Amino acid sequence: MGNEAAEALGRWFQDILENKAVSRDEYRHILTRLEVLEKEVFEIKQDMKDFRKEMNQRFDGMYAQMGSLMKWTVGTLALFGTIISTLLAIGQFVK
Repeated sequence: MGNEAAEALGRWFQDILENKAVSRDEYRHILTRLEVLEKEVFEIKQDMKDFRKEMNQRFDGMYAQMGSLMKWTVGTLALFGTIISTLLAIGQFVK
């Protein structure tokens, strides 16, 4: 019974190896493809970092321009308010 069990176990193990295992060539092919994918993913991540950096620089520039525009707008409104107030005051004294 021990020899039969050992032979059955050997056949079972051999069947599993034949059905589930991959050859060295297949394994190398898979490794090669995985290395290519790893390189492509790394490049995509690097591109995304560069893109984010560029977008942050653009947003920083837009923020600076909006701040400058806001200052000019407030200054212009203050100037027009001063001119209108001055003209109204002059109009009151002329009457």
